[in-house]
Amino acid sequence: MEKIAILGTGTMGSGIGYVTATTGYQTALYDPYPDMLDKARAYHRRLLDRAVEKGRLTLEAANSYWGSVVYTADLATALHAADLVIEAAPEKMDLKKSVFQQIEELAAPEAILGSNTSSLPITELASAVADPGRVIGIHFFNPAPVMKLVEIVVGLNTRQKTVDAVIEFVKSVGKEVVVVKDLPGFATTRVGLMLISEAIFAYQEGIADKEALDKAIKLGYNHPMGPLTLADLVGLDVVLNVLDALFENYKDPRYRAPILLRKMVQAGQLGRKTGEGFYKYE
Repeated sequence: MEKIAILGTGTMGSGIGYVTATTGYQTALYDPYPDMLDKARAYHRRLLDRAVEKGRLTLEAANSYWGSVVYTADLATALHAADLVIEAAPEKMDLKKSVFQQIEELAAPEAILGSNTSSLPITELASAVADPGRVIGIHFFNPAPVMKLVEIVVGLNTRQKTVDAVIEFVKSVGKEVVVVKDLPGFATTRVGLMLISEAIFAYQEGIADKEALDKAIKLGYNHPMGPLTLADLVGLDVVLNVLDALFENYKDPRYRAPILLRKMVQAGQLGRKTGEGFYKYE
């Protein structure tokens, strides 16, 4: 495996692209919006500067990074000769299926087709292409350059050869692997979102203020951050979309979204990316 194509340069796509390019893979980052490509390029420059400053990368290695990555608004260019494609579009099934159909038309027939989805069924995504055996979930976590885990999701028809190749790839970029079955929410999202959701319900009900709730979980369970802080980092719109998807799939009331969360999203208070969520950010 030599070339990786990342489709979508939002928070996750740009983070994954940085990981693959800094570990020696030829990386093509695609986004139909040039301003998103510019943001990804600027983000990567900041990460490289910080890595050099802290001694994690040499200046020579940082400079060579730019020879490993291409930013393009042309899908055919991004997919040309790609061994692995990682789709990082928003969490909407119809959109992702459309992207997969475009990938199938342009990518090599032997290319592995991965999705960074955190909740949508891989088996259903794979139904959009003629060869579902090459489709797999490759769930990186935010921020991808820092978080060590990648959750590999095996669809009903995913070939073992595909699974083995992706495990090898994930280990080659310095990440740890867990392999899970294709059930909505997989392992990490299903369990993690319940913690965030219950914390929002507790705050909504006035059990404690947000700082106390975050402190209780952070110190009481030795978590690196509290669930409301984590929700702001993930994005409250993302949290809401995933909870709605889980509820739609399981029809179980425990996955219902707190009304406070829905109102905050309606108000545009999405967390860090908008400067305000449960907390305010400059």
